[in-house]
Amino acid sequence: QSDHNEEERGAMSTTTSNHAYRRKRSSIFPRKLLLAAAVVSTVPFSVLAFSPEIFNQVIVQLGTTASQIQADELAFAAANLLEKIPFLPPPTYGRRNIIYGGSIPIQLPKLAPSVYDYDTRTVTGLLDLTPQEEELIQLIWKVREKYSPSTTIRIAGGWVRDKLIYGKDTPSRDIDLVLSDTPGIEFAEKVCRYVEETKSDEDDVTIQIQGHSSSSKGADVDHLQTASLSISGFDLDFCRLRYEKYDKDSRIPSNIGVASAVVDAWRRDLTINSLYYNINTNQVEDWTERGIPDLKSQTIATPKKPLPTLLEDPMRILRAIRFAAQLSFDISPDLIRAARDERVRHALQYKVSRDAIGKAIDEMLGSRARDPSRGIRLLLSTNVIDVVFPLGRQDDDGGAESTTIYKVGLEYLSRTQSLVTGIFLRSPDLDWDISKRRLLWYAAFFKPVYEKSTRVSSNSKRGRRQESVFYQLLDALKRPKTDVQSIESILKGVDPIQETILGEVNHDAIQSAISSGVRFKDISPQNPQWEELSELRWIIYSTFQPIGTMWKESLILSLASSQNSMDDCVNQYNNLLSLVNHLHLGTILLDENKPKPLLNGSQIQTALGGQIDGRDFRRVVQASEEWQIRNVGYDLDSVDNDKRNEMEVQLVDYLVTTFAEYANRTQSLE
Repeated sequence: QSDHNEEERGAMSTTTSNHAYRRKRSSIFPRKLLLAAAVVSTVPFSVLAFSPEIFNQVIVQLGTTASQIQADELAFAAANLLEKIPFLPPPTYGRRNIIYGGSIPIQLPKLAPSVYDYDTRTVTGLLDLTPQEEELIQLIWKVREKYSPSTTIRIAGGWVRDKLIYGKDTPSRDIDLVLSDTPGIEFAEKVCRYVEETKSDEDDVTIQIQGHSSSSKGADVDHLQTASLSISGFDLDFCRLRYEKYDKDSRIPSNIGVASAVVDAWRRDLTINSLYYNINTNQVEDWTERGIPDLKSQTIATPKKPLPTLLEDPMRILRAIRFAAQLSFDISPDLIRAARDERVRHALQYKVSRDAIGKAIDEMLGSRARDPSRGIRLLLSTNVIDVVFPLGRQDDDGGAESTTIYKVGLEYLSRTQSLVTGIFLRSPDLDWDISKRRLLWYAAFFKPVYEKSTRVSSNSKRGRRQESVFYQLLDALKRPKTDVQSIESILKGVDPIQETILGEVNHDAIQSAISSGVRFKDISPQNPQWEELSELRWIIYSTFQPIGTMWKESLILSLASSQNSMDDCVNQYNNLLSLVNHLHLGTILLDENKPKPLLNGSQIQTALGGQIDGRDFRRVVQASEEWQIRNVGYDLDSVDNDKRNEMEVQLVDYLVTTFAEYANRTQSLE
C-alpha cells in the first residue's frame, strides 16, 4: 500500500497536462486494480451486473484519488477480477437465473398476441433451454475447461433476448458468443479440435468454420476477427468483447479494440440486445441495467443517447422499427424524436446501402413479425418512410402526395393483418405457408402504388413511366424477381376476384352451393344440382387459376379491400375455402401447373383430323380444359383405365360437336 501511495504522490505532483497524464498513466494502473478489488469487496458476489452508478458511488467512497480513473476502466478491471474468482461453482445447466443489480424476481408481462401464434406468451424470468441448446452449451463449456480455462464466454444479444421472450420456442438458431481474452478464430479452432477428438462414429456432426476480418483500425484488430461456425444445426459467431468508434461519414467503425463486458454492452444498438448469458457463471447479465426493464415494459430504446447513436449508424433506426414490428413493442419517445432529426434522414439516405435497407424492411414484414403494420406506422411517425420507399410525387389525379399513398397502403395492410388474425383465431390449425404471408404484406401495402401505376393508359410514354413506379419501388428494395412476380400475381387477382367471386354476379349461386354443402364428386350429371355446380366450378377455377399458387393471398387481400366488417370477411373466406374443397378444386389450385389433361395435343389433333393450328388450336385446347373442369371431379391418377377411357370418349364427342368444321368423323382416337 505504501509503495502505491508514493506512486500516487508522485503522480499528483506532476503537471496535469494531457501529455504528463499519459506519461504517468502506466504507474496508475496497479492502483486501478487495487481499487477494482475494493469494488468487488463491497458488492455481493451474486451481483454480476455493475452499473456506472455503482462504480461512481464506490469511487466517491474511496476518495478523490480514485476519481482520476475513468469509471469504465475501473469497471473493466473489476469485471476481469470478478471473472477470476476461484470459488465460483461450475455451472449446472437447466433453467438460468437472471442477475440484475442483485438477485430479484422477474415478473414480465404478457406479450400481445402474435399474428401467427395465439397462445399468449409470457416473457419468462428464467432461461429455459432445449436439449439441443443444453448439449451445445455443455460442449462450449468443455472446450473452455480443456483449452482456455481463463476465458469468460458469454452469449450476447438476440439469442438471449429471444430466450427471455419465447422460452424453449425461441426461433433463433443464430448464437453470438463473445470472449474475454481469446480471439474468435482461435477459440473456434479449439471447438473443432475438441469435436474431432471426442466424436464417435455414431455422431452426426458437421462443422464449417470461416473467419471474417475487419477493415477497421485499431491496435487489437487482428484479435477481433469473427469466426463463424456451423455445428449441430446452430450458426455460431465467436469474437472478442470490443469497443467501436465511428467517423461521421461512415457507419462502419473506424476504430475497434478489446474492451470489457460493460463497454461491449453500452456499444450495442438497443438495450434489449445488450443482455448476456454468462456460460461461466450460469447467469444472465444486464450491464446497462436497462435491458430487463425495457423487456418488461416492451420498449425499444438505445443504451446511450439516441441521437448520437443514430448518427453513428442510421441503420439502427430501421433495426429498432424492425424489432418493434417483430415483438409488438413500442419505441421510446426519445428515440422517435431523435429519428425525426433531419441529420438522421440525411445519414440514412447517404450512409446506408439500398441492400441493407431492403433487408431490414423484408425482416420487418417477414414471417417473424407479430405486427407488420406497426413497422409502417413507425416509418411514418419517424419521417423516414420516403427514404425507405423512394416513391416521390405522383402527378396524376390532382397531384397526390406520396405520404397519402403510404397512409392508404397502411390502411390496406392493417385491414389485411386484422383479417389474417381473425382467420387464424377461428382456425388455429390452418395450414399456410409462412413465406407467402410476407408477400401478402408487401402486396397489401403496395396496393395503392400498383393501382396508380396501372391506372394511367399504357399507350403514352407517361403511362409507361407511371406503370414502372411499382417495379422501381420493389427494385429499390432489392427484392428478387420471384418476389416481384408473386406480389404482382396477388395484386392482379384482386379485381377479378372482387368482380366474379365477391360481386353480385354469382352471389346467389355461390351462397346456394355453400349452404347445400354438396360435394361435386359425390353427385352425378343426372342430379339437379350438377349443372349449377359444374358452372360454378368453372367460374371459380378460371378466376383463381391465373393467379397461381398465391390465390389464397389474393382472396384475403380482396376481402380486406372491401367495405365489409372483419367478421363478415372472415366468414366469407372460410366459406369460400370450404366451397373450393367441396368442388374438388383445392388440390388443383395448389399446383403451379394446370391439371393433367385428359387428351394431349396430339390426341386432340387426331380427333379433329389434324387440320388445326395457331390461335384456333389454342381455342380448342382451352375448350378441352373447360370441359374437363366442368365434368371431371376427381384426380385422373386415382381412376382405373376403363373410367378414364370413358371420359376421353365423352371429351372427343364434345370437341367434335363443338368444332365440327375441323372434325373428321371417320377417324377414331388412337
